Amino acid sequence: MPASRRTGAAADALLATPPEPAQRLPLPSKCRPSGTQESSALRSAPPLLILGTVALYALSGSRSGEQIGPDGDIGPARLPPLRGCRGTPTEFRWVLADGGAGAADGTDVPLQTVAGTTLRTKVLALDAQGRRARTSACRDLAVSVHLGGRARLSANSSLTSWADGELLLDIEDELAEQVEGELLIENSGEGFGDNMTQRLAQLRFSAGPASRFSLEVRPVGSGWARASRPVANLSGSKWPTHIMLEALLSASDRFGNPVPASDFLREDQDLRLAGSDSLDISGGSFSLVGGGGKAQARALVRGLRPGSAELWLPEAGLGVARNLTTLRLDFVNPAAGAAPVAAGEAGSARSLSPRDAEWQPAAAEVREAFLHAWRGYRRWAWGTDELHPLSRKGRDTFGNIGMTVLDSLTTLHLMGLHEEFEQGAEFVEKHLDFDSADREVSVFELNIRALGGLLGAHSLTGRRVFLQRAAELADRLLPALNSSSGLPMPRWNIARGGGTATGEPTILAEAGSLQLEFRYLTAATGDERYGRAADACYDAIQATGMVGLMPVQLTPPERSPPMPLATRFAMGALADSYYEYLLKQWIQSPAEERFKDSWLMVMEQLPALIRPKVDPEKAGHKAPKYKLVEATTGGELIYKMDHLSCFVPGMIALGLMTLPESDLVGGRNATWHQIAEGLTASCTELWTATPSGLAPEYVVLNQWPPHDVNSIPSNGKHSFLRPETVESLFYLYRLTGKNKYRKWGKKIFDAIVANGKVEAGFASVGDVGRKTTDKMDDMQSFVMAETFKYLYLLFSPDDVLDLKDYVLNTEAHPLRRPGPLL
Repeated sequence: MPASRRTGAAADALLATPPEPAQRLPLPSKCRPSGTQESSALRSAPPLLILGTVALYALSGSRSGEQIGPDGDIGPARLPPLRGCRGTPTEFRWVLADGGAGAADGTDVPLQTVAGTTLRTKVLALDAQGRRARTSACRDLAVSVHLGGRARLSANSSLTSWADGELLLDIEDELAEQVEGELLIENSGEGFGDNMTQRLAQLRFSAGPASRFSLEVRPVGSGWARASRPVANLSGSKWPTHIMLEALLSASDRFGNPVPASDFLREDQDLRLAGSDSLDISGGSFSLVGGGGKAQARALVRGLRPGSAELWLPEAGLGVARNLTTLRLDFVNPAAGAAPVAAGEAGSARSLSPRDAEWQPAAAEVREAFLHAWRGYRRWAWGTDELHPLSRKGRDTFGNIGMTVLDSLTTLHLMGLHEEFEQGAEFVEKHLDFDSADREVSVFELNIRALGGLLGAHSLTGRRVFLQRAAELADRLLPALNSSSGLPMPRWNIARGGGTATGEPTILAEAGSLQLEFRYLTAATGDERYGRAADACYDAIQATGMVGLMPVQLTPPERSPPMPLATRFAMGALADSYYEYLLKQWIQSPAEERFKDSWLMVMEQLPALIRPKVDPEKAGHKAPKYKLVEATTGGELIYKMDHLSCFVPGMIALGLMTLPESDLVGGRNATWHQIAEGLTASCTELWTATPSGLAPEYVVLNQWPPHDVNSIPSNGKHSFLRPETVESLFYLYRLTGKNKYRKWGKKIFDAIVANGKVEAGFASVGDVGRKTTDKMDDMQSFVMAETFKYLYLLFSPDDVLDLKDYVLNTEAHPLRRPGPLL
């Protein structure tokens, strides 16, 4: 504003007093004209122009560092940079071109955009005063950019096109990924500071809007979710009926990048799944499960009957044509035709091989023996847990929930005893009362016998009543699995929902033999609480830090963290089914190789408990009669062999039938065959070598080779008619097809009938060393569940129970494998 128009005392004073030369604003050296040019310019200027210049200097800075405010007040000076006065670049920043969040200079916020669009960034060159550096000075910079993944500079980006202290860098990437970008700037011009500057930035390209949708299915459970590759939609896959499947809706953008479910499915959105009439779609709507970027759109579905079925997303859901989301599923019923027609029954169109036809009379004998025991129980002890076969009355072993009924259901079904099976089913539906079990009983036994029996019946028939009652029992057991250590309580009152902390050690087999049943329940209901609770027990065992063979006892469940106790190593009592379930959990859920790896570690250490010593060099030769011994935690051998350990050869045979060839390298195949055959021979000899033909509970072995039986202790001479040896005969026959295993089984069965059969059923025997045995007033429910079942399966064709479709729990209850049946 011209001085003549200003008003106020301050302006008048300034015009009246010319500024001193020392008060003129100094120009930067690189911007200042030469002294001669400045002087001549001033000399040649008219007086009025000189006066105006003096006034301008006075108004801009009458005192150093001050300026005049709008009201004439003098305040701190804010000097705008003069054109051409910016310095050389000394600092660089890599930021978004639009000024959004994200930078390379010390922030964790990545530079981001949507995949397939341009990520517009810029490099700012600043001088020492924090101002944009001179463009002419920036042209001396050598810039290079290195990008990770598939990110790249766009074609229109130039590493030399500086303008106003900025270098625009456009980056492209069609893949949804986060990569690192490196910016290197070399300062080669005169007067620069550091010779090289580096800037790193995280560049994130997120998926774009969903444009394609697809459906896939998988079994329910965390194990299948952790699979390294999809288990669903495999070519030729067939799915078991009555097993709950997760239907997962996934989406991708136009470049094929997965789009998180939370981006296309709102929590309040009712997106429904449609399907064929043969499908049961639980709830019908998709829901978001999981959180953040791992959220999935999930619905639950199961096949109700064999045959093909379709799933699809209705067009009204996301505006996608049905044919673009239709998924075809094939369901099979593994139980179809499972029970053969008994010998002597007419009307069978089934053709048997000569080998199987030879053994049908033996299968029929086993069936009749089982019926004899069932009828005695039904007449004298119906609704109680077990039969006293001598006094002909029932006994309360597990809270009087009818344990023998629950433990016999799967045997009844497999033997084709339809009338008797319906009697058991009616009991389950109308008379099974868990509230009557008003005392603390073994959690382990309730799980393997009662829960296993109900789930096995559901697995074989698909009837909802068995699943409903199983879920009811499991709900009552769940609190017993909720200890501070993760180890289960040993006993629980399922009527009152409580248990007493006794401080007793945790038995390894009891903590490690819950998983098959609870995981199957999750697969059948879609409720992941059950599988998670059982997994916590397994994880607690692994938290001890031990691998391979484990001591038979751990710290009490109320003590955390769990620790192994210095007891002994054994494969029999207190430990047995823990090792069995390592293998079977992997068979049930092949995606979880941690179970298989744990079992393989056990197998590597098992020879330490086998005598005579295993010699891999002799694998393929005739197998010695191997024995299983025990050892202290200090490594001292205990020459004692439990009959309970006779499940081991059957477990090895199952492993040989199911493990991939890649796991049977290094001589494992031949060595394990030899171990299984040698142990089976010794276990059979425990039966056939006694006067009664029955096996004792355990024997003492000689300490020198070949480690034959030395004696039968007085507290081990009884026989409960245990199933472990015939279990291994069944698996060894399935593995080898050798007729000798059926012959050995027939000898054992004949001895059971000759020494155990009484008018009301089958009785345990007090002394196997006597030809005329003393009977005990006891008939264990596992005789019905296991001993007779394994003998029947041993003499029956393989397709009576296809092991590709089922895995048997430690009480011999068949549970369907929930994964795809190839």
